[in-house]
Amino acid sequence: MSAPLTRRPGLDRPGRRALGRLLVALAAAAYAVLLSTSPAQAHATLIGTDPEEGAVLEQAPETITFTFDEAVTLPPAGVTVYDAKGQEVTSEATASGTEMQVALAEASSLGDGTYVVAWRAVSADGHPISGSLTFAVGAPSLSVAPPPSTEPSRATAVIHGALQFVQYAALLLVVGLVWFRAVIVGEHRVPDRAIARVQRLQILAGMVAVVALVALAPASGALQSESGPGAMLTFDAWSPASVGKEWLSALVGILGIAAALALRERPRLAAVAGLVAICSPALVGHSRAVVPAWLVTATDVIHLVAGALWLGGLVGLALTLPLITRRGAVAAEIVTRFSTLAAASLAALAVSGVLMGWRILGSWDNLLNSTYGTLLMTKIALVVAVAVMAAGNRLLVLPRVRQAAGHDDTVEAGSMLRRAVLMEAGVLVVVLGVTGFLVDQPPQAGAGSAGTGSATVAQTNTQAAELGKDHRVYATLTPSGPGPNVLRLQIQDAAGEPVEAAAVPTAKLRSGDVDLGSLALKTVAAGTWEADVVLPKGGVWEATVGLRLGEFESPLALVKFTVGQ
Repeated sequence: MSAPLTRRPGLDRPGRRALGRLLVALAAAAYAVLLSTSPAQAHATLIGTDPEEGAVLEQAPETITFTFDEAVTLPPAGVTVYDAKGQEVTSEATASGTEMQVALAEASSLGDGTYVVAWRAVSADGHPISGSLTFAVGAPSLSVAPPPSTEPSRATAVIHGALQFVQYAALLLVVGLVWFRAVIVGEHRVPDRAIARVQRLQILAGMVAVVALVALAPASGALQSESGPGAMLTFDAWSPASVGKEWLSALVGILGIAAALALRERPRLAAVAGLVAICSPALVGHSRAVVPAWLVTATDVIHLVAGALWLGGLVGLALTLPLITRRGAVAAEIVTRFSTLAAASLAALAVSGVLMGWRILGSWDNLLNSTYGTLLMTKIALVVAVAVMAAGNRLLVLPRVRQAAGHDDTVEAGSMLRRAVLMEAGVLVVVLGVTGFLVDQPPQAGAGSAGTGSATVAQTNTQAAELGKDHRVYATLTPSGPGPNVLRLQIQDAAGEPVEAAAVPTAKLRSGDVDLGSLALKTVAAGTWEADVVLPKGGVWEATVGLRLGEFESPLALVKFTVGQ
């Protein structure tokens, strides 16, 4: 005898429907706020600085300007200025639009030498970018201490990726189960126990999704500041000033989930609320950082809806099949509806995935030579595997369910279908796991994963050699790589003071059979000279330095540089 088909009293109260509509309206308002923010062109790139990299200035600038190709924001303690000894210089940084400015509070009192500005900013897609600017006042320092390493905690990236996975899995599941009831089950009479199973998992998935959405905001703050997991408990990581878009996205998702659960006894209205909830992941990340933003964001939403329909349908079938298998006609109709919807979902996933991949990656090089591209190809391979499984189920298992005759045959066919559905769902969960870490990766080839940037100083190569009995030459080659370089010489006496020589020293540079001849040195400070030189290759380069100290005294020194390839 089948289970009773009664409705629980009190679930259709007008107050509950009004609450659901209010939650949908609030989520739509938050969604509109997020869409009104200006989209970016791509992952942010530094396109210019004032002063320029390596500039030698007569006096320290009061303001240092960085210009990017898209708007950026500053995380807490995003910019620090250091002198050549590695001591911090007082500064204050601000960001507005595509410009970031660093004000030096005591610019007039800064002494001669090299200064390093280590900076970190956040792109519109949420990825941190970082680097450094080196300039000199008066004359460059012979040696420059690198700024402290800003290598982020890998644990923070792992936690953020795991939260992304939980968010996607729970959000797609709760929305997919809503649509399973509204579209696949529809008006079919199924046992209350089957609907109760679906509702219990729907509520559990909704609670998990809400927790993940809330936790993702401080996790994003910690990731953007390149800090350890402990930073998730700080005020800066939770502050809307740092992760405002993440909080708005979470608000859309939470309100949509709440409305879907409040309207769960009215499946069609709940399905509309589910559409609002599923939009939340598309409002931050890569889709908001690619032009045209409206097209890529809409495509991302379609991608998410298709994934929710597929995953929710599979899990819904797995929950209800044991209770409806004996109702052969009803079971066959529900499975057929799901099969048709799954085929449409697969087509939507394929088209939307190709479009987003093309717009976000932009080139074959990014696809083949970036972590983002590798994870994307892994995701595609898994989806293809699921599609093959789904095709096999449609061609082999589904006809068995339709043709089943008798109790034993019907139960066996239902069990076979349930196992096949669970296998499909399992692979889809793995796809969501890959997606959780995929969205944390910058799509450019050669770029590190989000949060892995670190400030570096242009490499210098300083060598010293004796020049006669009482003098010593210090030679610096910057940046010590093939291409344009600057050779800097400083000659000191026995007391370590720069020598006020009457004549300009001579310098020749060669490597193997490549001889660049005499270099045109120019005086830049007391006892200090520089020459521009272009090195055609890497390897070991020898500089011969000579200085006329008297009528019969012209000592020579030989210094060697190892130049990277």
